[in-house]
Amino acid sequence: MLLKAIKKFSVFEWSMILAVTLFTTYFAIINKEDSLIYIVIDAIAAISGIFCVVLCAKGKRSQYFWGFFNILGYIVVAWIHKYYGEVMLNAIYYLPLQFIGYYLWSKNTKKEDGEVQGKKLNIKHSIILLIITGIGIFLYQYLLDHLGGTNPLLDSASTVISVVANLLMVLRYREQWLLWIVIDIITVIMWWHVKDYIMVTMWAVYLVNAFYGYYNWSKIAKEDVKCMK
Repeated sequence: MLLKAIKKFSVFEWSMILAVTLFTTYFAIINKEDSLIYIVIDAIAAISGIFCVVLCAKGKRSQYFWGFFNILGYIVVAWIHKYYGEVMLNAIYYLPLQFIGYYLWSKNTKKEDGEVQGKKLNIKHSIILLIITGIGIFLYQYLLDHLGGTNPLLDSASTVISVVANLLMVLRYREQWLLWIVIDIITVIMWWHVKDYIMVTMWAVYLVNAFYGYYNWSKIAKEDVKCMK
């Protein structure tokens, strides 16, 4: 099923994967400051990550396979740069949710095309989520500031919004992609600040994919609502 999903990538999807792969290779070659093992882990996180988000945008549960390796690599890279919010997010939250998400997506996958069944939030629930997210950002920033983390406000915003977005992803809501757009912008700034250009590239392409994901999931949710009527 994994290879079957990859074979159906469009030119646009392959272009995003190629962009991350080429830029990752380039920045890995010119990197004279970091150790070889760091560069390899950085590269694995970036390349597995782009496969993960492209498959997620297509509504394919095989994204969780790539996401597992992306998370492991990203934890190491974030720890080294003292982005403790990112470390805790990936180690405590993302990693176990990979297994939960795969199970839930498997239970709600359409047999005819292998795509997950999408849903969309109503306005009331969207407003409640925004309020809770805003409160969470400021509370978590306080903790990260006391831990001596790098850019605690950005780290907090990225972490808290990611918690909400990933929950929406597991529950198959299209609005996750609007949050991923915000997350991607914040995270590009974070990694630019510490001059890890492999991560900058990865998150920049994630941003492009997030717009594509919202477009594609809007279609999926619309089709699934029609089918239920």
